[in-house]
Amino acid sequence: MKEREMLSSTHVNAGLTRTMNDAFLEKIKMTGKEDEKWQSRGRELVVLREGGKKIPNEWIEKDGLLYYKNCLYNPDNEALQTKIAQGCHDSLLAGQFGE
Repeated sequence: MKEREMLSSTHVNAGLTRTMNDAFLEKIKMTGKEDEKWQSRGRELVVLREGGKKIPNEWIEKDGLLYYKNCLYNPDNEALQTKIAQGCHDSLLAGQFGE
């Protein structure tokens, strides 16, 4: 009987983690300028930070980008969301295990 090695969720998550290049991050910033909800949240965080007030723990504004629970908060833009979904779908690890 052939032995199989199972990957822990840590290994799978490490494989799924992607680094984003500067051009893609700039695209998110530019697209965010077209999304009023994204802009409003960003302004709110900046006002809180500059006023010395507590920013909600789950939100971070850094280098013009918004993060929610340590995940990049993406603007509401179908083309951008499609590009992100395609990047996840095209991952070598996105296929079915055992094939």
